[in-house]
Parts: sequence; C-alpha cells; structure tokens
Amino acid sequence: MHKDHIIFYPFYGSAYVDNMKHCWGQLYKVIPWSKAENNLYLLFNIEAIVLNWIEGVLTIEQKKKLMFYKRIGIKIIWVFHNRMPHRMIDDTENTVWKENMRFIAKISDGIILHSRCSLKYLQEWTKCQKGITYVPHVDYEEQYGWVKHEAAIPAKRFCFAFIGQIAPYKNIELLIDAFKRSNLPDCELRISGKPCDTAYGKKIQALCKNSSILLRLGYLSDCEIGEEIRKADVLVLPYDLRSSMNSGAMIAAFSNKRTVVISNNAMAQDYEKEDFLYVYDYVDIEDHCQELKLMLKRAFENGVEKNRDMGKRAYLYTKKNNSEVMVVDRLKRVIDNLSMKHTIM
Repeated sequence: MHKDHIIFYPFYGSAYVDNMKHCWGQLYKVIPWSKAENNLYLLFNIEAIVLNWIEGVLTIEQKKKLMFYKRIGIKIIWVFHNRMPHRMIDDTENTVWKENMRFIAKISDGIILHSRCSLKYLQEWTKCQKGITYVPHVDYEEQYGWVKHEAAIPAKRFCFAFIGQIAPYKNIELLIDAFKRSNLPDCELRISGKPCDTAYGKKIQALCKNSSILLRLGYLSDCEIGEEIRKADVLVLPYDLRSSMNSGAMIAAFSNKRTVVISNNAMAQDYEKEDFLYVYDYVDIEDHCQELKLMLKRAFENGVEKNRDMGKRAYLYTKKNNSEVMVVDRLKRVIDNLSMKHTIM
C-alpha cells in the first residue's frame, strides 16, 4: 500500500514549522501527531513521523509510541536542530535530556541536518553515521514575500537589530552590554520579540533604560518581523554556542537583503568561504563580549552602503541555495535515504 501521510511535530508555533509543513506538503499529506494517535487505519497509511525539538520534552509515553510506530513500519525522522536543548545549558548535570538525545538519535531511521558542519556535533550523541541527510534551511521569501514589499528607507542613524524570542540563550544581556561599551556615534540597537517570560522582559527593559536601545517586546506577526528586519542595517545574533547550531533568523535576514553579525555556530561555519556576513568565535563570556564588540565596530565602520551590498549578495546566495525547490528536492532524498542508509551532504 502506498503511504501518503506524514506526521509533523510540533504542528504549530513558528514560521519554520509553517515553512517546512508547506515543503513536506508537496510530497505527502501532513498531519499533526494527535490526529493519528487513536486511528489505527491512519497509522498504517503513514510513511514517517518528523520530529523537531522533541528531545527537550520527550516523555516515557511518547517513547513507547515511537517504538510502536517502528514496529508497524512508520519511519522516524529527527531534525537535529541544537547541540542540546537551550534551557539545559546551565543544567548539565540533568541526565534526562541526555538520555533523550541518545534515545532519539538511536531510534531514528533518518536524521536531517540544516547545516553541514553540524554533523560533527551529531557524533556527540550517536556514532552511527547512516541515514543522515543535509537539507538546507528553507528561505522566507516565497512564504511571506517580505522582500517584495520593501519600502524606501529614509536616512537615519546606523541601526543594528536583534529579532526573535527574547531568551537567555540568545545572549540579549551580553548584546546590550557589548553595544553600550562600543559607544558608536549616531548608532542605535533595536531589540524586537516576545520575552520568554514577564520577569525576563522586565530585566531587559531595565538594562536598556537611558540608552540608544529601542525595545519592541511582544509577539510579532510575520509582516512585523519583515518590517523590523528592513529597519536594520545589520542583524546581530550572538547565540550561545553550547546549544545553538542553526539560525532561522539569519536566513530571514538574508531573505530580506540584510547581512548579520553572528557567533560561529554550525550554520555560520557553512558560510566560511563567503564574505557577505560577519562571523566571530569566542572562548568564554568575557571573550564573547569583546569579540562581539569588535565585530559591531567593524560592521559600523563599513557603513550603510557596504552592508547593503553584503545583504544583496546574501540574498542571491540564499535564493539559489535555500529555495523551496531545493528543500523539497532534498526532502525526497531524505525519504530515499531511509532505505539506503547513506550520509548525504
């Protein structure tokens, strides 16, 4: 029997989820996990279950269901997004998430990487190098058309921006500190996104008082995210390398013809030979602040025109290498690789 469904988990919650459901939807009927749980007929018509970020929330009951799915022929595909769950950065003694990482790596029939350089980090959780397929992170142009609506931007002071969830692992406090210490003339930093909780939002507000840092704390629609990106000359993404491997915000910036300053995560490492972004590495938190400060200064001194040119080149690169067509083609190879068990990079 031809199986024409896949389960996608989680089914809601982010632009990435919507984009990838759209791409998978060109190959299969995409359904939420809940729809298949109590429908045995439907379960036998499912090719695979695609799991995102489950390692941080995986329960014993879910483990049992996944093992049952394997027994009835449903393939398990895990998207390896992070080196570890972000909230576990400062809880390394907790063994539950480590067990979950090893379990999901072992039980998976296929593993998707969104950065080629993340393969070396996967080895921290499994020595098996079979059924692994690189799939580029899909761009955001076709899904939301942000670039198509770019309006003329009036002359203003130089603008750095951070856009995304306001959470500790994204090093917002460090960014604020580095920007203040940089003391760049006629320059602003915009921070936009929903805080992970009320207390952290208040903390960020207090840190930004009496400064040239503009806050927009709260949920942003897709259109508003595009607007915030286009207000910036350079996006700044100083993620914690202990957990971070990929950056959808970087792809969103490139999809809107903007360059980025980004810490040297696996996705940034994939761009080693490109010169349209600013990538830096660090040893510890003090070094991180210093290296970020130096990179902010470099980007600022390059001026608006050079940064816009970098953004345009990033856009052309992303349009070629991260298009929906490219992603769907790679997803086909994911399915083919479930039986071949190769490493396709």
